[in-house]
Parts: sequence; structure tokens; C-alpha cells
Amino acid sequence: MKVLSKILIINFLLFALACSSSEEVFTPMEKISDQGKIFSIGDFKPIGFKKSNEYNVEDLPGSTSAFFGFMKNELGDPKDYEIRFYSSHSDAVNLGTKYADNIVGENGCINKECSLWLENLNQRTHLEGGRNNTWNATKAPKYNNYVIYNNLILFCSGYNESDSMKNCTKFIDKLEGKVTQ
Repeated sequence: MKVLSKILIINFLLFALACSSSEEVFTPMEKISDQGKIFSIGDFKPIGFKKSNEYNVEDLPGSTSAFFGFMKNELGDPKDYEIRFYSSHSDAVNLGTKYADNIVGENGCINKECSLWLENLNQRTHLEGGRNNTWNATKAPKYNNYVIYNNLILFCSGYNESDSMKNCTKFIDKLEGKVTQ
């Protein structure tokens, strides 16, 4: 009987260990954070950011430059990003927040009637999928979230607000050397 109870206990422990989750819990970064650093586009090439377009920022108050590009995730899939640079964190927050809020999320403005900044508006959209994973050709905002990190605003694509924030966090973690790949 003692042997049987030991076998049952061992089996229970093995079952419990096999069913336990070893996944890391994702902790998103703060939406607005400042460590006193000043970044430029040159800081992003070493982490795999591929610049596709440089925008004209003449009509984007306070911005010193802005870029559209992509970076591959851990699975090798490209994710689109837009990065807007400012001379300081204060400028990014005070001059950029209104323009950032205007284009992100489910209700982000992606047409010229309501967009506050019209430069390359088409790159801030994507076509939504319809029923049965087919394209229904409905334009939707590409960026569902953003972060203001030091002197930049980073817009991140994703399926929803949470997924976009996850992409922003991974991007910044890679920039800060917290992720190697």
C-alpha cells in the first residue's frame, strides 16, 4: 500500500509540473517615460530597424524628424513602426501627444478630413480582414498604440491596443539592450 501511495504522489507531482505554465508574464512599459536620453534615427539601425521613408515634418509642430519603417519580430515577421523625434522629452509630450492621439486606436483618424498631420497618411492605414479571414478592403488605423520614450514618439502596429503596446515594449527593450536577437 505504501508503494502505491508513493507512486500516486509521484504521478501527481509529475502531472502538476507538466501542467504548470513556464511562460513569462508580459509587463508593458510605461506609455510615457524619460531617462534623459536623446535619440536620433542612427540609434535604430543596429537593432534592425529598416527605414523606408523620411517624412517632411514642416507641418508637425516641434518635431525634428519622422520616419516610417519596419523591424522583424522574434518570428521573423516584419512589424511597421513610425518614429517621430523631438528636441526634448518635454517637446515630445507637450507638442506631440495631441497628434499621436489623433491617429491611434480603433477610432484613430486616417483620412484628410480629420487628421491633424497629413504627411504620408496612407502609411498609417491598413486593410482590415473580413469574414473567413478574407480582405474586405476597409481601411483602418495601422497603429493601435504608441509610447513617448525620451525625445521620441514610437507608433506601433498590432491587432489591438494591447498587442501594439507589446510591440512597442519589445522595440524599446531591444533598443535598450534588454533583448538580444
